[in-house]
Amino acid sequence: MGTIKIKQVDAFTTELFGGNPAGVVTEANGLSDEVKQKIAREMNLSETAFVSHSNIADFKVQFFTPNSEVALCGHATIATFATLYEEGKLEQAKSVFYQETKAGVLPVEVIKAGSQVMFMMTQAVPQFTEVELTRAEIAAGLGLTVEDLVETKPMKVSTGLWWLVVGIKSLAKLSNTHLDFSAIAAMSKKCGVEGFVPFCLETVQPDCSFHSRAFCPLDGINEDPVCGTGNGSAAAYIAAHNLIAISGETVLTGEAGLEVGRPGRVNITVSKQSGQVRTIKVGGAAVRVMEGAMRF
Repeated sequence: MGTIKIKQVDAFTTELFGGNPAGVVTEANGLSDEVKQKIAREMNLSETAFVSHSNIADFKVQFFTPNSEVALCGHATIATFATLYEEGKLEQAKSVFYQETKAGVLPVEVIKAGSQVMFMMTQAVPQFTEVELTRAEIAAGLGLTVEDLVETKPMKVSTGLWWLVVGIKSLAKLSNTHLDFSAIAAMSKKCGVEGFVPFCLETVQPDCSFHSRAFCPLDGINEDPVCGTGNGSAAAYIAAHNLIAISGETVLTGEAGLEVGRPGRVNITVSKQSGQVRTIKVGGAAVRVMEGAMRF
């Protein structure tokens, strides 16, 4: 029997019990993937991150949902680097660190603004592809009608994980959906995505750029409160379709989590060159909620 130290950290927020919670194990050398999966299932959070030695980056980070390992997770990355920072495991002389993930070796930048520390992760190069689902099928899964969707067609988008991104005309419709999670799971499996990320350009907070939700029942999580890769994919979609004008490098703010009582904010830097979305950086603050030891 062994013991590991584990923390629960709320990402994309500066407030306790806000944002998106992730489990973080910063010393996972020697743990098997089987044990990591059991720990993630025990934590029962959307993702638990495990940090171990890397030969090609500063750290190797793996992400496990209660059901399976995923290639990348935005909020768990923010939670992980906030924890590494808090534990003094990030060299003070450096501001950019590299994490080895199954989505590639990706940089994470530490940004200090006064007493606030924020962590920005560069996600994988955005990819877009058509989706083999009708607008009616997608709308029905969300408990909406085709008329509730924006004219721009839903697409599969990836900045490290594939999501089905769909624009909704109004905040009222997006916030009061009557969801069919079994249908969302079936459609997600059919088209090879983690889940659905519906968004709208109407926001609760006037200084935010868009409002989003993330539904991933296939991963055992019906609604992920504030999803980093989901917000990155939504921002890439918004930029690619010129729903918000992006000139060079532009900063967007995504709001999420309000419907499940965990409000959070995601800072997203989007860059376009020659009309193409080139880079997506996603970041925010994080706060530790709980720490302890887990036996295995």
